[in-house]
Amino acid sequence: MNFLDKMIGYVAPAAGVRRAQARAWLDAKRGFDGAKRGARGAGWIAGGGSINAELAMSLSTMRNRSRDLLRNTPYMKRAVNIHCANIVGIGITPKFSDAGAAAAWKRWARKDCDAGNLLNMGGLQVQLVRAIWESGEVLVRFRVRRADDGLDIPLQIQVLEPDYLDDSKTYQFEGGFCIAGVQFNKIGQRTGYWMFEQHPGEVANLAKSMTSKLVPASEVIHFFNGMGRPGQVRGFPELAINIWKARDINLYQEAELVRKKLEACFSVFVTSNDQQFKVAPDGKRDEKGRRTESLSPGMIQYLLPGEDISFAAPTGNDGYEAAMRVDLRTMAAGCDVTYEQMTGDYSQVNFTSGRMGKLEYRAYVEQFQFLAFIPIALDPIAARWATVAHLAGQIRSPRFVPDEWTAPRVPLLDPLRESQGYKILMENRIISRAEVQRELGYDPVQMDLEISADPLLASIPSDKSASDKQTARLLAEDG
Repeated sequence: MNFLDKMIGYVAPAAGVRRAQARAWLDAKRGFDGAKRGARGAGWIAGGGSINAELAMSLSTMRNRSRDLLRNTPYMKRAVNIHCANIVGIGITPKFSDAGAAAAWKRWARKDCDAGNLLNMGGLQVQLVRAIWESGEVLVRFRVRRADDGLDIPLQIQVLEPDYLDDSKTYQFEGGFCIAGVQFNKIGQRTGYWMFEQHPGEVANLAKSMTSKLVPASEVIHFFNGMGRPGQVRGFPELAINIWKARDINLYQEAELVRKKLEACFSVFVTSNDQQFKVAPDGKRDEKGRRTESLSPGMIQYLLPGEDISFAAPTGNDGYEAAMRVDLRTMAAGCDVTYEQMTGDYSQVNFTSGRMGKLEYRAYVEQFQFLAFIPIALDPIAARWATVAHLAGQIRSPRFVPDEWTAPRVPLLDPLRESQGYKILMENRIISRAEVQRELGYDPVQMDLEISADPLLASIPSDKSASDKQTARLLAEDG
């Protein structure tokens, strides 16, 4: 504290306190390089609004651009397909402690669950995951059917794009508030969704009113990746971070293709001061008076002094492949997949590096499955199903909800070595055999029934342990 600060603090203590606080804040700000101003940060404008304020003006544009990239960029399509195949596979299946509930769910999920009568539960799950990457969010509408519809469990689910939400509904009222079509009560609980009766971009929308109506929150599941910023109400496309990178790659590839097409054209450049000069003796003129020349094999043409002919020489790749590989690695990181997964190029990996990439990707997949997809989307669907199934007399209690969910099977890169690793973990009581089965995508109860009835395992000598039999089973499954 200098002499001036001391004097101000003595004469006006309040002003001195404010001066000291301002000085401390300035010193703290100067301590972070990322907060410093200067030439490097002259064009960097970082907003300080909430996530909802930032999404309000850009959500529709990001969503449309993301969809366009998914339609027209092979790498983006590949990345989304990789996510759907690993997160959902052929379906994340529930495990019920009640056999009757398990059988009822299996029947319903196989043929009656889709309001469009097209997909089974696994197909609907793929739609949900794909929408997260393409649109950032998706709506699930519960549709309770009449008794004369002929369904054992009169419940179907309808998957809707987020365009059905009325983004213009942002206001505050006495009992709560509404943000971008999602209505809340005073304590921030979701109470309803302002939804259109049909897609705003549908070709037949001229025949119907585009007035939105409030649908109770109990009838809708709003699924988006809720692990983002706190207080986030709407989801934004996971592909949004790659919008410009993917577009630049498309334009770069197109420019390279055009360059190669031009180089493939055999071009001759003639330099001469004589307007009557002809490269070939059969020079002619077209209907507009322009000179046309031709060259023939074996032709010998003598040039006069001051005349010259040069040919266009194609250039090399100029680092095209290396530049593309760097850009694609960046785009793969933005898509949360490995470069090899997105491109199918495994020329620069070995078993160890490939397995490391697989383990990192599996960590992301499991996080999304068990922290977002299952609790936000699948658990509410199962809870509503149990209620309706009980009322329809198909299960004994509405509390017969899944105890857990089994994720898709994880294929082994090296069945022999990886199975031996699981065997050692089980023998040392670090992990249970049931947990190994679940990790590999199997239902432990179902697998135990199959193992006991499997003639291949029955031929194994009796002195082998259960873990040895399980290892044999894993090896048989993986060839």
